[in-house]
Amino acid sequence: MKQMKSKVRKKPAPAKQKPVKQKSEPADVAESKQPVLKRLIFGEEKPDLTELESGSTTILDILSPTAVDTKSRDYIVVDGIFHAYLYVTGYGYTTTVGTSWLAPLVEAGEGINLNFTVRRQSKEKILSKISQTTMLNRSRMRDVGDTRQDYEELDSAISSGLYLKDVMNRQGEDFYYMHTLIEVTADDAETLEQRVTELEKLCVSVDMIARRCDYKREQAFLSALPLLTLDADIERKSRRNALTSGVAAAFPFASYELSDRNGIFLGLNLYNRSPVFLDPYDDYKYTNGNFWLGGTSGAGKTFTLQCMGGRLRQQGKRVIFIIPKKGHEFRPLCELLGGLYLRLSPSSKDCPNLMAIRRTSLDAYSGLHGLTARDDSVLAEKISRLIIWYSLQKRDLTDEDKSLLDSSLVECYKRYGIDFDNASITDESGAFKEMPIFADWYEVLQQNPDTKHLAVVLSRYVTGSAAAMGARNDIDLNNKYIVLDTSGMPDDLILPGIFWATDLANDLIMSAGSDLSALIADELWSLVGASSNPLAAGFVLEMVKTIRGLGGIAITSTQGMQDLFGLEGGKYGKGILDSSRIKLIMQMEEQEARLIQGVLNLSEDEVRQITRFRRGEGLLCIGYNHVPIAFHATQKEYDAITTSPTDLRSRGEAMTDE
Repeated sequence: MKQMKSKVRKKPAPAKQKPVKQKSEPADVAESKQPVLKRLIFGEEKPDLTELESGSTTILDILSPTAVDTKSRDYIVVDGIFHAYLYVTGYGYTTTVGTSWLAPLVEAGEGINLNFTVRRQSKEKILSKISQTTMLNRSRMRDVGDTRQDYEELDSAISSGLYLKDVMNRQGEDFYYMHTLIEVTADDAETLEQRVTELEKLCVSVDMIARRCDYKREQAFLSALPLLTLDADIERKSRRNALTSGVAAAFPFASYELSDRNGIFLGLNLYNRSPVFLDPYDDYKYTNGNFWLGGTSGAGKTFTLQCMGGRLRQQGKRVIFIIPKKGHEFRPLCELLGGLYLRLSPSSKDCPNLMAIRRTSLDAYSGLHGLTARDDSVLAEKISRLIIWYSLQKRDLTDEDKSLLDSSLVECYKRYGIDFDNASITDESGAFKEMPIFADWYEVLQQNPDTKHLAVVLSRYVTGSAAAMGARNDIDLNNKYIVLDTSGMPDDLILPGIFWATDLANDLIMSAGSDLSALIADELWSLVGASSNPLAAGFVLEMVKTIRGLGGIAITSTQGMQDLFGLEGGKYGKGILDSSRIKLIMQMEEQEARLIQGVLNLSEDEVRQITRFRRGEGLLCIGYNHVPIAFHATQKEYDAITTSPTDLRSRGEAMTDE
């Protein structure tokens, strides 16, 4: 856009055409073609009351506010709502603009409404005025003094005129007058002033100059109505010339809308306050529904994960949580939804047998395609996982040790009549056979002098403090909402405990068939980060990749980005991110935000936004679409999830009073 440097005369009224008698219309008919709402409000027409009884409500009564207070110079109060108005001055725009240049104002947030009006002008008259003005400015340049400023201003005006003329002639663009009026609303005067101040700062940040409509609030209120009638003074002060390209680039609906038909409600778009509904199971829209969530401690990750899990369960999905820290926070909502809460710790009897085989086939895809299942050995797969679990407790395993462990496990299952034939896993009725426990494996290792030294690791689960974990715990796992809490594990058993839970979740999801599932793993960096090993990290990564092929999704969260990328150059952490189409970044420290910037191709503005997010806010990234959202929960969800000591004390006091 280029600003003309001289005044433009008011265009003359169009010449009246001689009326044609045979085509003339009655005055009342011609007048009726004017906008009804405009004529009603400005008193040019009285409503037809022929069908209304005297004293009944009219159209004007419905449209009109019940109370209007115009006493203040700073605002107008309409039906208890405070309104303030600002206009962008005619000189308050940048010379050139990019795509969606009005988006910062359109998406300014709650209580901010943008009104802009464009009026196309006659190209012939505008070109004539530009030519006259350019000739006048050229003549003035010969008479200008030694002041360099005056010379530069005239030169700039001439250049602008020539540019406008060239674009209108050669590119066929039209000339417009544009007016931008901003309405700010709030429930009280203090909040209104805060929003107006923030808006003024926002305008400055995008190189715009906004002025308050002091002493003209009533006129501004009428100008903001959808009547295309601006107050003359506001119109004069806000008028800006623009070409077709500049007007087109001001198209205000620039924010990405996310409203999946069968999606779960996440919250509100911070740009335009529209509701955000996400359906991660829509494989037509998303290449995969895996969801990654990152943020610093206290950003609201736990709250968000529980809201998502609860809403997915209400849609009939199978939901399995793996919680390595503060697992007790997940228990209230779990019990509210009728779920199964299992605490995996040395003191708990809730630990399902790790050695139990819960699948009769490894081919989970055959049923989806109507194919005969492959007969790949389930036992062989189980043995490989048990060796991975063992390696998390004894890091210096040699290849010879792994071979000895393999042989001992084959022998252990053989004693229960289970071999590499999948038919041996079940009895004649089709039920699973009784499975070995750690005590059986321990016995096999102890009986062989070559493997006796390997039994030390298992002694803790047989005769030691973790004997409850190694017992034959028969637990019904058919519940569709399961929380696996590993937060009670001692430091040296955290990794094997999380792997224990992950292995169990993997079996349940793979055996679910066409049942849509969601695996929600909090702080998964502990298995793929610097403190893990390649075997465990590879298992988790493969599980995340595999689950989407079964129509399920994996939702993972991470607190420390450095930890996520700490193992083998971060290949496993990056693999998790690459396998997650949907990403949500909540509040982070700047250092953490910089680490994720390159991975997700974030702009500098988005990085700053991430560092300034409040609790419960995040940047939702789906491909190149990035949407800042604020999560919202129902009161019932909040009461079940909240960990606020104040809320919990208030609840306890209320129960005591009852």
